[in-house]
Amino acid sequence: IHEWWGLNMHIKDMARELASEGYRVLAVDLYKGKVASTSEEAQALRKAVKPDESTKILREAASYLREQGALKVASLGWCFGGGKSLELALSGEPLDATVIYYGQPETDAQKLSAIQWPVLGIFGGKDQSIPVSTVESFDAALDSLGITNEIVIYPGVGHAFANPSGANFAPAETAAAWDKTLGFLDEHLKQP
Repeated sequence: IHEWWGLNMHIKDMARELASEGYRVLAVDLYKGKVASTSEEAQALRKAVKPDESTKILREAASYLREQGALKVASLGWCFGGGKSLELALSGEPLDATVIYYGQPETDAQKLSAIQWPVLGIFGGKDQSIPVSTVESFDAALDSLGITNEIVIYPGVGHAFANPSGANFAPAETAAAWDKTLGFLDEHLKQP
């Protein structure tokens, strides 16, 4: 699920890269074909997305993957899309795994109790929009519910560190996070 920029080439490339690992991948476009080129455009597009509508689209995407023969389904998103990945998990849509790259975490254990599958959270230790204390509260809430999870905070990197076109791009941490993501998905999605 794309960042606030929209379904741009970076996200399409990530979808292709994941597909090359043997997964059936659907890159969902929550902006209906629009891609932002400035922060102001991205902010306007993000604000125009209605949460109920975006969750409905993501649930339909999960159903479509199952109709196409996917035996297991996970959600994966970056930034805005990371938050949407978590929203899908909280919606009641049955998934097999959830991956969140620096999406806004939920800390309310009652809301998180809807999740019955493993969660991988990737965050930056210097993220100005998502404080480490919030990430730690998210982690603690998942642990309190017995939800299998791995929450990784990469020290010294900020928000959107895995976006190669962004000012915070951190190549080493991006590669490590992607390796962790592939290992997580292999463990929880691939059939023996």
